[in-house]
Amino acid sequence: MKVLVVEDDPFVREMAVAGLEEAGFEIIDTASGSEALRLLQGGITLDALLTDVRLPGTSGWVVARAYRERFPDLPVLYVTGYAEQMQPVAGGIILSKPYRMAQVIGVLATWAA
Repeated sequence: MKVLVVEDDPFVREMAVAGLEEAGFEIIDTASGSEALRLLQGGITLDALLTDVRLPGTSGWVVARAYRERFPDLPVLYVTGYAEQMQPVAGGIILSKPYRMAQVIGVLATWAA
């Protein structure tokens, strides 16, 4: 399962990438919403999206909506450390930071099945 990880905090991104790769997922990662949108325009294909909500360039909400336009059934997992107005795509799941990798892996594993 190929997962795009969009996270601007380098430590959190590295932790997520390492944990997901160790669990057997193929990972593409980026530090900004605008870069995630460039990847989409470049023709990226993936099986799931893991995105922070607050990102440089554009929000995780915008990133998810753009990816869902191209991939209507794409599973989306949002992570956030802020209590803010929630705007998830239909069926998107929101995890609060700090999260445990076991939570993320569990959600992605159910989508991969």
